[in-house]
Amino acid sequence: MSVSLKSLAGCAAVLVTAATLGAATAAPAQATIQDCATYGFVNISYNQAGGQQSSVGLGSGRSVGLLTTLVSSTPGRHAFAKITGSTRPGDQVWLDWSTTGGNGHIQCGPFSVQSTGSPNTSAAKILNPGVSGWVFRACGKIVGGSTKCTGWNDLW
Repeated sequence: MSVSLKSLAGCAAVLVTAATLGAATAAPAQATIQDCATYGFVNISYNQAGGQQSSVGLGSGRSVGLLTTLVSSTPGRHAFAKITGSTRPGDQVWLDWSTTGGNGHIQCGPFSVQSTGSPNTSAAKILNPGVSGWVFRACGKIVGGSTKCTGWNDLW
């Protein structure tokens, strides 16, 4: 099953300034569904596997991880966020991407879990090794919980 950017309500890609964020938290913002694709994010399966780079616990047996994988539709390694564990419908996951080392970022998501115990992923963004300032983080929020994010990772 593929995640379709056009079929998922709540996909947002917005520039958020560092002044509005704490170091490890980020509030999901709303924008148009097409914005994720506008910034070059690509569809991946809701249960896409990948190499885990970092993760953070969300509480109640759930976590969000920052992973990388090859995406067949676009050559090259991509970063994506994935929520796993004892998930519940309405839990959310998204990927933040910055070209300025985390001093402002593009948010793609949130994407909501559809059924109990199912994982979900964000859309994926191609890595650009060697480009100074490109960093990624995975964020999630469980129903009734607070937002938590991994640290920023350069993923070179």
